[in-house]
Amino acid sequence: MTHDTTLAALQAAGLHAEHLKREHELRRATYKDNPAGWHGINDIETLIGLGGHFQWYEAGVLRQMTLTFDPGKQGIQGHYALVSAAGKESGTFWSTPNNPAIGWAYLLLEPSGGASRPLIFSGMLTDANWKVLVALLNEVGPSGPIEPAFPIVRA
Repeated sequence: MTHDTTLAALQAAGLHAEHLKREHELRRATYKDNPAGWHGINDIETLIGLGGHFQWYEAGVLRQMTLTFDPGKQGIQGHYALVSAAGKESGTFWSTPNNPAIGWAYLLLEPSGGASRPLIFSGMLTDANWKVLVALLNEVGPSGPIEPAFPIVRA
């Protein structure tokens, strides 16, 4: 199809180049600062959308995780329950977005009566309101992040 026939087809459909350009510019301006999409390890500005229910596939075991932020602590602190066929773990959690002082976003699980478990965000997929849809987390060992990362998926 030539340029002239393409233009003619667009005009016949009521789509003029000026109209298409105007719509494109409007959408670009509307969504230019939208957080929807994938955020890598250096691009996690907030964890306000981390609360909720997730399928949590850690250490080869599928579990169900519920993260609930405490009132006034959205994105920072709350309580969690991690349930599997083998039992339930619950406790307090803290979350911190990426910042220059630490270099990554992390989630610290502190089970009642157990050892703290730090997790690093390798990346996450969010909607337009920073709601976490999918994330990749790394457990942390004495030498740093343990590969491979494991997925969590909003239920």
